[in-house]
Amino acid sequence: MRRRMRDGGARLREVLVKGLAVASRLGRLVASSLSGRISIVTAVGAAALTGFLEWLLGSGLENWFVALGMDGQRAALLTSMLLVGLATAIATAAWRRPGPARVGGLLGFCAVQVIPFLITAAGTRTTPGLRAQVNVAGWVLEPSAMLLLGGFSVLAAGALAMGLIRDLSRLWSLLARRRRLWAAVPVALVALVLVSGTLAGTLQDGPLSGLHTYAVSADGGTNPNSAARSIRVARGGRTIALLRRDPGTIQTLVVAGRTSLIYVPGASLADPSLHVPVLYFLHGTPGNPSQWLGSGGQLRGVLDQMISTGAIPPLIAVMPNGNGANGADTEWGNTPRAAIETWLVDQLVPAVDARYHTLGAAYRGIAGLSSGGFGAVNLTVRNPSVFRWAASYSGYFSARPGFFGASTLANSPLYTAPSLPAGERMPLYLGYGTGDVTFPGGDRAVRRHALGLRLAAARCLLSAWRSRLAGVERGAGPQPHLVGPPLGSDPVARGKGLSHGEWGCDAHGDGRRHASGGCA
Repeated sequence: MRRRMRDGGARLREVLVKGLAVASRLGRLVASSLSGRISIVTAVGAAALTGFLEWLLGSGLENWFVALGMDGQRAALLTSMLLVGLATAIATAAWRRPGPARVGGLLGFCAVQVIPFLITAAGTRTTPGLRAQVNVAGWVLEPSAMLLLGGFSVLAAGALAMGLIRDLSRLWSLLARRRRLWAAVPVALVALVLVSGTLAGTLQDGPLSGLHTYAVSADGGTNPNSAARSIRVARGGRTIALLRRDPGTIQTLVVAGRTSLIYVPGASLADPSLHVPVLYFLHGTPGNPSQWLGSGGQLRGVLDQMISTGAIPPLIAVMPNGNGANGADTEWGNTPRAAIETWLVDQLVPAVDARYHTLGAAYRGIAGLSSGGFGAVNLTVRNPSVFRWAASYSGYFSARPGFFGASTLANSPLYTAPSLPAGERMPLYLGYGTGDVTFPGGDRAVRRHALGLRLAAARCLLSAWRSRLAGVERGAGPQPHLVGPPLGSDPVARGKGLSHGEWGCDAHGDGRRHASGGCA
C-alpha cells in the first residue's frame, strides 16, 4: 500500500512538473507574441506620427527655414529630419522601445521626404538648350544620403527620449526619498514657463531684442519744440500736446475670417472726431501680426513714444495676417495658397476706413519686413490709388515663380515700377542690413533701374529696424526722385506753404480736424 502511495505521489509530482513546464513554454510564447505585436504597433505609430506632424507643422517649419535664407529643397529636408526625430522621440517615450520606434520613424521619413523627392526629381526638366546626361550614381547616392541623415535623426531622437525617461525616473525617486525638495518643484515649473515664453522671441528676433523696452516715460516725454503743442481742441480745452501723451491701445478687426491687430492712438480715443493717417505693417515669413508687438518690433511702445514727443502725428497702425493655411507663405499676393492681395486691398482697407476716422489714400502707407517688404512694394506698385507710400526692410523685388506662376513678372516691382505713369508714382523707402548677403543686390537693382534711391543701411533683425521704422514714420528717410506725396503731406495743398508738425486743425477747409499735413 505504501509503495503504491509513493508511486502515486511521484507520478503526481511528475505530472505537475510537466504541467508547469508546458505552462512556462506557453507563457513565453504569449509574451513573445505580445512583444512582437507591441513592436509592430510602435513602428506603425512612429511612422503614422511622422506623417501627421509633417501635415500639421511641415509647411510652417519649411517656410521658416526658407526665410532664414535656405532654398526649398534644403528647407524640406531639414523639416523632415526634425519632424521624424520628434515622432521617434514621442513613440520611444510612449512604448519604451527605441528600436521599433526608430524603424518606424525611418519608414515615415521615406514616405514624407525620400519618395516625394524622387517623384519631383523625375518630373524636373533639365536646363533648356543644354545637353544633360542621367547620372545613375547620383540617383542612388542622393536618396541614400537622405536616408543616412534620417537615420541620424531617429538614432539621436531615440537616445534622447530614453535618456529623458531615465532622468525623469531618477528625479522622481529623488523626490520620493527627500520630500523637502517638493517645495522647489513649483518654483522650477514657473521658471520653466517664463523662460519658454521667451524662447520663441529669442529664436525669431535674437536675444538682443528683449534687453530694452520702448514705453512712454511717465511725463509723456513731450517734445517742447513740437509745433503742435499750442493747438487746442474743443473737448474740455485739452491741448494736442496732452492728447499725444495718451497711450494707444491694440484692437482687433476680423474681416472675411482673418484677424488683424490695430494700433489706435490715444488721441483718437480721447477725441473721436480726429482724422488720422493709416500705416499698414506686413510681417515676414514665418511670422504673424503679433510679432510687430513682441520684443522684436515693440511697435506699440515705439508709436506711443514718437507720438508723445511730437516726432510723428497720431496714426493708426494696421497689422494684418498674411499667412495661408497652417502658416503657409503667401508672399502677400494672389497665389494658390490664398488671395491675400484681393483680401487686403478690396476688403481690409475699406473695413479699416469704415471703422476708424482716416484721411483716405493720400495718407495711407504700407511697410513690411522681408517677404512683407516685398509685399508692401508690390502691393503699392500694383495699387497706386490705394497706397501712396511704401517702405521695405530687407525685402526683395522679384516674385518667386513657384508662388505666382504665369503672373510672376506682373508681381515683380523691379520690372513693374518703372512703367508706372508719372502721376501714379509714389515715395518708396528701401533699407537693408549691413550683414545682409541677399537683399542689397535687389535694392541696388531697383535703385539703378527704377528709382534712383539712396539706401540706408541697418541691421536686418526686426529689433534693429526700430530706428529705421522711426525715421520712416516721421518722414526722415531717404527721399526718392519720384512724383507723389510723402506720408503726412497733402498732395492738393503741396506748394501752399503748409508746414509739417502742425496737425490737429482744419487744413482742408472741410470742417474736419486732421492729424497729418498741417495748416496754412
